[in-house]
Amino acid sequence: MIDRVTTTPTTERRVALLPAVGVVARRSLTVYRHSPGLLAVTLAAPLGMMLLFGYLFGGALAGGGTAAEYRAFLVPGVLVLVAAMGLTSTAGTANADANRGMSDRLRALPIRSVTVPLGSAVAEAITGVVVIGAMTGAGLLIGWRIHASAGMVVAGFALLLAFRVALSILGVALGTAIRDPLMLQQVAPLIFGTLMLSNVFVPVDTMPVGLRQVAEWNPISAVVAALRELFGGQVPVESGAWPLREPVAASIMWTIVIGVVGTAIAARSFRVAA
Repeated sequence: MIDRVTTTPTTERRVALLPAVGVVARRSLTVYRHSPGLLAVTLAAPLGMMLLFGYLFGGALAGGGTAAEYRAFLVPGVLVLVAAMGLTSTAGTANADANRGMSDRLRALPIRSVTVPLGSAVAEAITGVVVIGAMTGAGLLIGWRIHASAGMVVAGFALLLAFRVALSILGVALGTAIRDPLMLQQVAPLIFGTLMLSNVFVPVDTMPVGLRQVAEWNPISAVVAALRELFGGQVPVESGAWPLREPVAASIMWTIVIGVVGTAIAARSFRVAA
């Protein structure tokens, strides 16, 4: 009986990083090419939340303002939720690859350990342009307007896309670290709850003290506040916490930290044999 041995390319000449990342990215994008309905499903949940909170609950949540003002407050938050959904999609894909043996095949190739998470992140960045563009159009249709210079608008969308890439890399790390698909399914609601515990739908000042402190330091809250500022919206004074006082700087910091940590975990998981 021959024991199963996982080989690693230690003596072979490694493939250049960028071409290998491109191959992995193209492989990830073929999923959407063969199943274009996945993009529609990805858009359905945030679009539903935008309509639900913007119209059905908008008047109640607007406080002293109007429902239209609340929708202007809401749209940047929904855009961040759309960006954050890259985490769950890459987590599911990475988990399926690990359980189907695809990760073992990739591990046997002469590629660097960071190739797979970076390739997945590139694919999510491309799909992110599509879904974020679609949601931006939906926001404009319901009355949201941008009141900022072209440079600030470009900076806002660049930050949003970078945040999606960082969370996508973290999703690869989670999908490879949690090998049990059922456990990953149970973790998904916890991830969604973390996304919701933020200033997406209501200012953090309306929350109880304990929850407010968590929301203040939630990376989602910083990115949402940064987009509201960069897009020239009405930015409420929500908190004295540093991430909401300096949301752009805090968002850049969170994006770098999440990306670096996610890459390190995903690369280590890629090197370790199943």
